[in-house]
Amino acid sequence: MLTPIDQQIVAYFENLFDGNGWGIVILALLSLLTAAICAGIIGFEREYHGHAAGLRTHLLVALGSALVMIVSIYGFGTNGPSGDFPNRDPARLAAQVVSGIGFLGAGTIMQTGSDVKGLTTATTLWLVMAIGLAAGSGNFIICVIATLLALFVLIGLRWLERFAANKNPFIILVVQLDQPILKDVLVCASRFGVSIKDMDSHIVTRQGRQLLRVTLRVNNISRASVTAFAEELRSYVKPIDIKVTNEV
Repeated sequence: MLTPIDQQIVAYFENLFDGNGWGIVILALLSLLTAAICAGIIGFEREYHGHAAGLRTHLLVALGSALVMIVSIYGFGTNGPSGDFPNRDPARLAAQVVSGIGFLGAGTIMQTGSDVKGLTTATTLWLVMAIGLAAGSGNFIICVIATLLALFVLIGLRWLERFAANKNPFIILVVQLDQPILKDVLVCASRFGVSIKDMDSHIVTRQGRQLLRVTLRVNNISRASVTAFAEELRSYVKPIDIKVTNEV
């Protein structure tokens, strides 16, 4: 449902030039421009942080969604090529857009071992799709509100993520490829009362040698405890390299 301000905007353009159709063209341009600006703001944030789907992808998704909504509302009037459209439902095309955006979002999600990346970007793609539909239907106020809320979530809440990451740090060990360390890691963890949230391993090459890179993520532990745990791993497991970090 349009807000009173949106209703006034839509009514103004629909009646512009004595309602001969050019006002609807300008309204469509305004809808596309609103979708592009709102999606561009969100897409720039993704682009700035180096994610797979950036500015152009978000812009195109929103523009496509807005165009579908515009065609759904104004493209099937009462006098079509086959006569009237008494059962015209603008929500039908919009429903197809909502279900069809899933394939694009799935393409941005990558799983590396137990680590999943791209979920936020997939969500922002889904969001700009909804913003495009809202802009295409003339809900300009809702577009702006949704964009501002999205920016607050993406930028304003990063401090909260960093705080959570400090409570769930990563310990990265590099060991010999044939060195069994799982038992030793579990022994050290039980000794310090550390809960290992997940564990991932990859083969890496350093100076022509193949080594095993093991990433541990510990759950809800203080910085002092994780440092002591890492030192215990250093003396007990004897890795080639070990470091504690909040990001991998």
